[in-house]
Amino acid sequence: MKKGTDRLVVALDLPTADEAIKLVDTLGDLVQYYQVGMQQFYGMGHTIMTQLASRNKKLLLDLKLHDIPTTVGRSVTGLCQFSPSFITLHAAGGVKMLQAGLQAAREWAEQTNNPRPKILAITILTSIGERDWMDLGYQNSIRESVLRMSVMCKEAGIDGVIASPQESMNIRSLCGPDFIIATPGIRLFPQNKGDQKRTATPAEALRGGSDYLIVGRPIITASDPLQVVKNILTEMCDKDICD
Repeated sequence: MKKGTDRLVVALDLPTADEAIKLVDTLGDLVQYYQVGMQQFYGMGHTIMTQLASRNKKLLLDLKLHDIPTTVGRSVTGLCQFSPSFITLHAAGGVKMLQAGLQAAREWAEQTNNPRPKILAITILTSIGERDWMDLGYQNSIRESVLRMSVMCKEAGIDGVIASPQESMNIRSLCGPDFIIATPGIRLFPQNKGDQKRTATPAEALRGGSDYLIVGRPIITASDPLQVVKNILTEMCDKDICD
């Protein structure tokens, strides 16, 4: 069973590389995984990647790739230079696109003799609620759609998905113990949702079957981020949820 420090992913949703690295240094050994999203990747370039690598941190590169299969495959190849542990694609891109990204990661690993980045598929953003989903023209509920996407990803050979805590238990049941589930929308205080609509506490998410918890604003906006991380890890490990 993984330790809490191996299951927490801190999203570096900060405006500058200096602020992001200051947070990384503040959190020290308590956090091993960091998520770099579009804001940081496009705004900070290679700087943030180099700094994380120099500190031996693990990277979830969350660019949510969604394009034709050839473009996604070539993009994954380019992103592999940063040696991320995870790269995200959009499940809505379909099986061929997902497999193109996976194949590109496999070929890069074989050619460079490096570990292959795991491919995670974005299902439905946690900021989307049922009314938003209906307004987009979908007939099935969010839960039904997420589960269908997850099974599709599993069958396509994708390593796992990013999905809300509300769907993780059903995904685990359908896709088995080795399928990775990473969960955003984590809140220590459920009433503080911000623009997230499908949330859970750390303990609720882990009990529901999540492998990794992605936490951003509750940590980066806190007056004492280190104490918040300690609180999250304590809750994650409560009642033998983790070692």
